[in-house]
Amino acid sequence: MDPIGDEVQNALSLIDGAGLPYPSGPFLESFITEALNPVLAARYMKGRLAAGEGSSLVSDWSYIIDSITQKGSVPPPPNPAERIAIIKRDGNRCCITGKPGSFLDPLIVTPILPVPSGWITDRDGIKDMLGAFFGPPYRDWWLSYVKDPNYTLPSSNLWLVRRSAAVTFAHGLVKLDRRQPSMIEYELRHVLIKPDDPIEVNGMYPLLGDHSRQGTGKVDARFIGSHARLCTSIQFLDISRALSSNIPHTSTAAGYLSKTLLPCMAIFRFFSTALFTAWRMVPNRTRFAAYGMLNKLGRLVYGQEHSTVQRLPFGLYLKFHAESAEPYNEFNALRVVRQYSTIPTPSPLDVVSGPRGGGSFSSGAYLLTTRVPGLPLSRCLYVLSDADRDQIAAQLKDYVAQLRGIPSSPNLNAPISNTLGEACRDTRIRGATPIGPFADETAFSQLLRYSDEPARRGHKIFFSHADLNPRNILVDRVAWPDGSCGWAVSGIVDWESAGHYPEYWEYTKAMFEGFRWPRRHNDLIQSVFSEFGDYSRELDVERRSWEAGDAV
Repeated sequence: MDPIGDEVQNALSLIDGAGLPYPSGPFLESFITEALNPVLAARYMKGRLAAGEGSSLVSDWSYIIDSITQKGSVPPPPNPAERIAIIKRDGNRCCITGKPGSFLDPLIVTPILPVPSGWITDRDGIKDMLGAFFGPPYRDWWLSYVKDPNYTLPSSNLWLVRRSAAVTFAHGLVKLDRRQPSMIEYELRHVLIKPDDPIEVNGMYPLLGDHSRQGTGKVDARFIGSHARLCTSIQFLDISRALSSNIPHTSTAAGYLSKTLLPCMAIFRFFSTALFTAWRMVPNRTRFAAYGMLNKLGRLVYGQEHSTVQRLPFGLYLKFHAESAEPYNEFNALRVVRQYSTIPTPSPLDVVSGPRGGGSFSSGAYLLTTRVPGLPLSRCLYVLSDADRDQIAAQLKDYVAQLRGIPSSPNLNAPISNTLGEACRDTRIRGATPIGPFADETAFSQLLRYSDEPARRGHKIFFSHADLNPRNILVDRVAWPDGSCGWAVSGIVDWESAGHYPEYWEYTKAMFEGFRWPRRHNDLIQSVFSEFGDYSRELDVERRSWEAGDAV
């Protein structure tokens, strides 16, 4: 038993059950989880929730965040000599990214945090709330600073950063965590709540000492620490405003540009069918070598984001697998899904395996597909409104229903198989080693833990994606007929595990990594599959299997 942890968890559960509109729940949860003393914050939160003050808690915490982010004032500026000393102290490089300035992104001397405008107020509850979050000593230091910022040396709250990094830092998208017990060593962390791309940095461990060795005062760690604790709340408050006013979220992420790519992609698809039909007549060895060169070109142009998937020019993606069976299965899965459904997927253009060596082993295989616009749902979970969730759930219900309408496995003697009627490969089972195909569910269940449980019997067999986690569901911004903006599913990707499985498999696999995702997403998945039956017993057996070590 952990009484401290239980007390915090109890407060978080009270917030979850308070019925507050999204994102007020996670906004208040961050007050506890990011507090200097989470137990003190939890006790404060429980007291006010017990008094029925959920809405006023949101209002007060919003006021505190706004007072420093939206309404804060600039601290006293440095004189020219102090400014030069700060530039030298910071080594003429950005304190956040470690990069030098450029013409388009110059270095600027700017405050770490503004001076909060409303923390000294007669408004009820603000001082107590600050004390619950920062702790009384830390709060009193802040209030002393707010009363007269001139008593603090400019070097304490000013640093040298790139202009773009200053904006990113102010929006809470990145924070610096001090590496105890040092007062100058920090670790940079991206706070990935909104779907913004991480900033580029030269190293993850900024050293905020005096690089000039001229005795210039260092930045005060309390300013950086305060910002680190406020980052999550800053972002959720920003999300709340965007949802309430239906303002599109500004982002550097590629998915927001997808509408400009759609016409080009449509033209490309028009010509691609004939082109790649002819291209597939070229010998395998030549095509395999060509894709190897394209893979290297893609790395040079776009960098390498994933070890097996590479972005290419002209809206293409290239996937490589050391085992040739998975690309061939995915190629066929995409072909079948596009033939029998309206589910948006990449278009399969080519698949080719490498030449075999002295033994009978292939040197892997490449799969070439078109790009699907959008961002992974995993990056957008926190920016969705309730209406967006309902829209995405409705689409996914329709897509699952369409998958279940796809004809059975071509292997009539073994209906549980991959899309080609061959062995299944699923990371859930024996690390994706080939298994099957299987004549029936009983045979399939024998390879699973608790194989004799009733929940392992009596299911229909359906075509399944078999990995509907939020990384494989793409979403994008859309404009609705009423003029409002929202999010909708723009594509389903990564079909290498697809095949014909017992009907519960799609649901339990979608919940396989549920511990990684917020409850809001897991509730969405449950609402999607509740349309098709009650799979709670099957999920219970699968969870016990996972906890016992399956697929680890």
